[in-house]
Amino acid sequence: MRQLLPTIPKLSLLLICLPIAIGLELMHIEGLPLFLASALGILGTVTLIGKATEEIAIYSGPLWGGLLNATFGNVTELIIALFALSKGPALYPIVLGSIIGSMLGNLLLVLGAAMVWGGMRHQVQRISRTGASINVGMLWVVLSVLMVPSLVEMAYRLDPSAFPDLDEAAAHLLVREVSLAAALILLALYLLSLFFSMRTHRFLLMPDTEHHETPVWSKRFSAGVLLLATIAVAFLSETFVTSIETLRASGSLALSDMFIGVVLVAVVGNAAEGMVAIWVARDDKMDLSFQIAMGSCMQVALLVAPVLVIASWFMGALMPLAFDPFMLLSLAAATMIASSSLSDGETNWLEGAMFLAVYAFFAVVFWYHP
Repeated sequence: MRQLLPTIPKLSLLLICLPIAIGLELMHIEGLPLFLASALGILGTVTLIGKATEEIAIYSGPLWGGLLNATFGNVTELIIALFALSKGPALYPIVLGSIIGSMLGNLLLVLGAAMVWGGMRHQVQRISRTGASINVGMLWVVLSVLMVPSLVEMAYRLDPSAFPDLDEAAAHLLVREVSLAAALILLALYLLSLFFSMRTHRFLLMPDTEHHETPVWSKRFSAGVLLLATIAVAFLSETFVTSIETLRASGSLALSDMFIGVVLVAVVGNAAEGMVAIWVARDDKMDLSFQIAMGSCMQVALLVAPVLVIASWFMGALMPLAFDPFMLLSLAAATMIASSSLSDGETNWLEGAMFLAVYAFFAVVFWYHP
């Protein structure tokens, strides 16, 4: 055990906030103290999740490693979003914001930071051109699908007279039906992408150079840490959502729902895979970094978002995929910069800085958005 202690990430010391959050919950102290304790506790927990999945990735290889990092990294956000959905439609804007925020966070913030961090040591880093082309193509598909429910709702709101056969209730029903169809199609595309990358075209997505590492954790220990950390995240996510709901009701949190969802919830929920992706880029493992960041981005769009829509349907009030125009604009900007920068299969620190600049600009926009 003494040999394992130095290998545990220092940021996981934030797990001390877990018993603090439990104590605050038992004493019915909500609001800002519970919000901070839960958020810091989640950061500490996802750090352990990131380390455990990084160790498992050494055993399983870059493709499975990237998938595992993305999956367990997104578990946190999925749990947070499900608890938010259970609170009713009042928190739907935050859930929708977290979907776009996670995509932007992984594509622009995480991948951009990885390109800068790795590019400071290596002039040029290479990724699979096939993988980049396929993922960018799916980004355009996702953008096209997510735009339709939003545009239907916006068109009706701007000019109801243009739809003489629709009243307000029928228009809302149409948006929900289109959203459910979009969720099912995106989910099917995710399953097809898994089959493509893990079975039929695995050879195209494997990195050209392999990095041989020796794991410091055993498979059993890594799996145990993963299980316990996921359980801890489930509890902390519930208290996190409860604290957000309390702060919104009291008006003491002077932030818009959009900023909370797009920036705060997304950053907290995606901290695990983000740190791993940035760290491995420094060791010139840009393929793994790309698999983690882009894999997490696509998993949010093709798996997390559809699951949340379907889950809300079973809860009795389907959440429409109707996003704010600024959210769609930010996603379109991220897709365009990814298309132009990743198509050559090479990355450098300046391209990473461009990714970060776009993310910073839209974060400011969401901060000031009413």
